[in-house]
Amino acid sequence: MLRGSPSSPPDTRLERLFGTGAAAFRTAFDLLPDPVGIVWAIRDESGAIVDLQTGYSNPAMGRTIGVPLEASIGRRFLAELPDFTEDETYQRLCRVIETGWPEAVEISVATGRGPIGRVRGTFLHRVIPLGSEGVLSLVTDVTEQRRMEEELRDYAKVAAHDLREPIMAAGYFTELLGRKLADGRTAENEELLASVRRTHARARGLVDGVLEYARSGTGLAADAVDTSELMADVAASLAAAVDRLQGRIEILSLPVVRGDRAQLGRVFQNLVANALKFHSDEPPHVSVWAERHEAMWLFNVRDNGVGVPPELGDEIFSMFKRAHGEEVDGCGIGLAVCRKIVEAHGGVIWAEPADASGTVMRFTVPGLQPTG
Repeated sequence: MLRGSPSSPPDTRLERLFGTGAAAFRTAFDLLPDPVGIVWAIRDESGAIVDLQTGYSNPAMGRTIGVPLEASIGRRFLAELPDFTEDETYQRLCRVIETGWPEAVEISVATGRGPIGRVRGTFLHRVIPLGSEGVLSLVTDVTEQRRMEEELRDYAKVAAHDLREPIMAAGYFTELLGRKLADGRTAENEELLASVRRTHARARGLVDGVLEYARSGTGLAADAVDTSELMADVAASLAAAVDRLQGRIEILSLPVVRGDRAQLGRVFQNLVANALKFHSDEPPHVSVWAERHEAMWLFNVRDNGVGVPPELGDEIFSMFKRAHGEEVDGCGIGLAVCRKIVEAHGGVIWAEPADASGTVMRFTVPGLQPTG
C-alpha cells in the first residue's frame, strides 16, 4: 500500500493502475505549479457512467479550488451537484473516458459554480485518458493573460479615438491661425492660439496618463507599509485643495500592510483627489478607514460628493472612462491605474453608493501577516 503524505493523500485506484510507479507519479505532479487532478468513472451494472469521482490532485489544485487535498479526494460530482451532468466540463470528462481521445479547450467560469470547490476565471483545460476508467485533468489559469489582452484591445480602440480628436483639432486651429498671421495679434488670433494650447494640453494629458497606466502595477516591492503614515502624506499633499474647497479629510486608524509604498500611495492619492474633485454643493468630507477580513485588509474611501452613475458599474475602472463626461477636467486614467495597482497586489477594487450621498470606494490589500 502506498503511503500518503500531507501534500497528496493516497488514491487506491491510481495505485492499482500503476502499482509501485504510483509514488513516482504523485511525486512528479506534486511539484507542478499548475493544477492537476485525476477523475475516475463510476459505472452501473450495464457499464454506463453514472457519476465521476475525484482521485489524486496536486497541491496546486487544492489552492485553486480552495479545498484541502484530504477533503477533495473520493468526492462524487453528481452526489454533490446532481444537475452537473449539464455542464460542459462533466460531459468533456465523460467523453474522454469513453473515447480514449484527449481534449483541450479554453473555458471561462463566471459564477464559480462546481461540485467541489469554487473557481472563477479563464482556464485552459486539458483532459488526457488515464487507463480505461480515468482521466488526468490539467488546468492552466490564463485569466490574467486574457484580461491583459482585452485591456490592450480596449486601449487601442479608446486611445485611437481619444487621441485623434485633440490632434485633429490642433491641426485645424493651427491651419486657421496660419491663414490669419498676416493680421498680427488680433483678439481672434489670440483665441485661436489659446485653443491650440488647450488642445495640446489635453493630448499631452492623455499621453501622460497612458504612460502612468503602463508603469503602474509593475516592479512591485513587498515591504511593510504603514498606511496611516502614507495617508497622512497624501492628505498633506492635497491640503491646498481641501482648504480651497473648505473640505475635510478624516483618517481613522489604518493598518500596516504588505506592498509597494509608492504605488499604494498613488491609489490613495487618486481616490481622495477624485473625492475632492467630484464634490457636490456641500463642502467635501472624505473619510478613510480599514477593516480586517482574514488575510486581507479592506480599505474604504467615502465621500459626500455627486456619486457615480450606478449604470456604469465596473466600467468606471476602464481606461479613459469619465463618469461625468466633459463636466470635470481629467482624462479618465486615475481609477484604471488604481485597479491595476490593487490587482497587482492581489486585491480587488469596487465602488458602492454611500448611505446618504456620494460614493464609497473599497479595495483590498494583503495584511502584513496572515490571521490565525
